[in-house]
Amino acid sequence: MASDPIEQTEEVTMTTPAKQEKVVSSFRETLPQVLASTANNFFRMNVSLSLGFATVVIAQLHHSGGDLSLDDNHASWLGSVAYICQPLGSVASGVIVELIGRKKFLILINFPFLLGLVLLCTAPSFPVLMLANVIIGITVGLTEAPNNSYNGEVCQPGVRGVMSASSGIFYQLGFFMQYLLGTLTFWRTAAGISTVIPISTFICLCMIPEVPIWLISRGRIKDAEKALCCLRGWVQPSAVQQELTELIRYHEETKIKKKIETQVATPEIIVTDSSAKPSVLSPAFVKDEKDAAPEKFQVVKVVRDLLRPPTLRPLLLVVPFFFFVHFAGLTSIKPFMVHVFRQFQMPVTAEWFTVASGGCGLVGSVLLMLSVRMLGKRFISLVGTAISAVAALLLGVYAYVRPLGDDGALAYTWVPLVLFVLLSFCNSIVEQIPSILISEVYPFRTRGLSVGISVAFCYFFIFLASKTYLDTERVFQLHGAFWFYGVISCVAYAFFHFWLVETEGKSLEDIERHFTQGLSARSREGRNKGRTGQQTSLS
Repeated sequence: MASDPIEQTEEVTMTTPAKQEKVVSSFRETLPQVLASTANNFFRMNVSLSLGFATVVIAQLHHSGGDLSLDDNHASWLGSVAYICQPLGSVASGVIVELIGRKKFLILINFPFLLGLVLLCTAPSFPVLMLANVIIGITVGLTEAPNNSYNGEVCQPGVRGVMSASSGIFYQLGFFMQYLLGTLTFWRTAAGISTVIPISTFICLCMIPEVPIWLISRGRIKDAEKALCCLRGWVQPSAVQQELTELIRYHEETKIKKKIETQVATPEIIVTDSSAKPSVLSPAFVKDEKDAAPEKFQVVKVVRDLLRPPTLRPLLLVVPFFFFVHFAGLTSIKPFMVHVFRQFQMPVTAEWFTVASGGCGLVGSVLLMLSVRMLGKRFISLVGTAISAVAALLLGVYAYVRPLGDDGALAYTWVPLVLFVLLSFCNSIVEQIPSILISEVYPFRTRGLSVGISVAFCYFFIFLASKTYLDTERVFQLHGAFWFYGVISCVAYAFFHFWLVETEGKSLEDIERHFTQGLSARSREGRNKGRTGQQTSLS
């Protein structure tokens, strides 16, 4: 007799989720996803505060004549070394995060952020400044895989785009705060105040749930159920059973596909229909996961997974995207903004215009969050890139045609200020799109590593853009440098027009299916249609 109530409960579990969902308001259902994503987004402020500090130090120490005076070579390395160190942590993070989970990993890496800021605050020499930036660069790399994938894995499709876009607000807020601190205070004081952020982030992260799909991949079905109950409005387990069943089905299908693709026999795999009862699914699934021996890391197997259509195609979209946004001009000059702004003779002081530039980025991030669901990522990317291209080209024209004053600098005018506002505003919007995409476009089985690789390329491009700016300006002069960045933005517009897909409002499974089927459809069309078939499949 004891089994009858259980069976009845199971029937209610599968037949009443819609009724349960009606009891919970949309606000209550969305609120925990917003809170969890916001706690995760505090890491973006950690990243930008730490990376933006180089601009503050260079502005105050570049040719200052003091004990820590920086020449051009020292300034270029200080402004870029963190970015070249980032891939060391980025690729490793993709592997580590799959072993210990998103939440625990994010909590732990607050400590090296704190160490880096303390070293910056107390640095007695240039080598210590470099060491602090190396630690920060590696730590930034470690954050990318869990930070970028968390929002996409805990939010529903209707919320995911907005919350992923909101991470850009925190990212730009970090730069704005650091530039403001650098303008108002001494650089050591700014570093000391910045230590508040990793401490606050640590506290916030302790209160968010783990990613349900990761818990399922470890056979922790009950923990995944609890996480879903929390993320869907603090509801009863019966309200999330349908979603839980779909996640289990998706993960088991992913396992089967992976084993088939690697030609491994799967006689013990239990194929479960999505309509099966969760109570029947869970024990078998847990047993299968717990009994399975951990797989050894195999380079050939990893490379094979990365070269398969569901992962390779998004990589070929995201990696060039990162290249284009970071060679559009603003990233290159970011560590040397005070130097560049002084050459353009702004009607405001160069130091305060760095704050204004950060403010433009912050406003752009807010508008992206509010408009991404309605306008879509593709439209926003095309418009923002077009305006950035025009602004960079016109800045080059201005630097070329304006007469020089008696001091050899460009004459005083408002024109470059307006153009830099446009460039800062649009570039701050577009540069966030690939960070949103990487939380959506990669399949779960390779997501951690794919995100790590993508972000490693991202920061390598930032390193190249930052490290080479002074040399680019020296070779091409000020106007030639901005023409160079403007031309790259024009090429970026063409790339986005032909290859950028719209993912807004689609489920992660639908996005994965699109990339897989899209490439297969192209191969079936054969050589006759060539590039036309590729473009059609992505439209």
